[in-house]
Amino acid sequence: MRICLHGRPRPKQPRLLHFCFCLLGLVAICPERQWLRSSGFLVAGAAGCARLELATGARAAPESVGRGAWPHKSIQRRAAEGSAAAGGDDGSDIPRRLTLGVGLSLLAAVGAKRFLIDGPPEFDPAPGSLQGRTVLITGANTGLGKESAIRLARAGATVVITARTDEKGLQALEAIKAASSASDVHFLQLDLADLANVRSFRQRFQSQSYGEKLDVLLNNAGVMAIPERRQTKDGFEQQFGVNHLGHFTLVAQMLPLLKKATGFARVINVSSTAHLGATKENMEGDLMAPERYTQWGAYCQSKLANVLFAKELDRRFKQAGVKATAVACHPGGVDTDLARWLVVNSEDAAAAKKARKENAAFEAIGTFLTRDVQHGANTQVYLAAGADGGYDRSGGGYFDNMAPGLLNPVADDEALAKQLWTESERLTGTKLDVSSAAA
Repeated sequence: MRICLHGRPRPKQPRLLHFCFCLLGLVAICPERQWLRSSGFLVAGAAGCARLELATGARAAPESVGRGAWPHKSIQRRAAEGSAAAGGDDGSDIPRRLTLGVGLSLLAAVGAKRFLIDGPPEFDPAPGSLQGRTVLITGANTGLGKESAIRLARAGATVVITARTDEKGLQALEAIKAASSASDVHFLQLDLADLANVRSFRQRFQSQSYGEKLDVLLNNAGVMAIPERRQTKDGFEQQFGVNHLGHFTLVAQMLPLLKKATGFARVINVSSTAHLGATKENMEGDLMAPERYTQWGAYCQSKLANVLFAKELDRRFKQAGVKATAVACHPGGVDTDLARWLVVNSEDAAAAKKARKENAAFEAIGTFLTRDVQHGANTQVYLAAGADGGYDRSGGGYFDNMAPGLLNPVADDEALAKQLWTESERLTGTKLDVSSAAA
């Protein structure tokens, strides 16, 4: 039936309205103007749900009249009069409504996956554009680091990957060479959970044929959402210890080689939108107190530390006149081994993959709600290639989808960043003096 509040049948919805819904759907899949795309598929989804509700509720409405389903008796009376005047609804409109509703809802889902989850199309630096550049990528035996290494090597860079074990690193090395068709790719072992190992890294790096300088340091390695508090070899809480303190120490070690870069150097901290979940209080006092530990709280804290560190490092670069920039980025919610603790409550990445594949529903939901590494690596590859205008640009910036991202206001607290720097030096026993670093 078509309910009317004035005693007359309501006319059919104009075709113009249907056209508008279809137009919004097309906007959702067009290649430009992301804000229009987002609005388009959200409205399309709402329209789809509305059409489904109209279709499924079309016959139920007359039975609701007079049973208190609507709040005002006058509306009930007028609706009943309108129904009588219309002579009822034969239900012929229901299949069309269902078809349109399902179609719009599916279009909204596809749009959401494509633009809100997957992000922009895959970014590839031009072949040969990074010739002469040396790029160091931590945690590059899998996921985002591995994909970044493939693309940067394909663009002509000398790429050095790290992994915690020789076995993982050497396997990744061969896979990266094969995928990139590049031979100038190398591996060095690095365990960010062991500061003695980190401190020995520069010497091992310099002993190699490529080790005289470093143009880009991509701090990609990390751990996420460990349920129970665990410690690094040096006694640090593992998420903060690996994600921040390990990389802080590595930057201090590699700084003299960054100063020898061809032109400007760049340090990239792979952070996360999870940094929005951290507060100023999380960065004060005892940063790794056992009683403060929660699996997501520690992760958010470490990701905010990544941004604070990048911003303060960039400020000190500028103050010291060092030809380098430091930036941070969010890769998106990416389907990588990082989520292994959420799947099997273990650091066993192979077991996590197996568990996912054995549960079809879990696999389907996980695939829909995350982006693949090809899309996830975009922003860090974009920054490592200097595609934002050059390595001398964007210093202190935070990027998401290859554009400035939504930043936690706490990340702009310079006093807090300096405090974190001082505390990081104390905890690691490492002096990171940007102005006096020498080879």
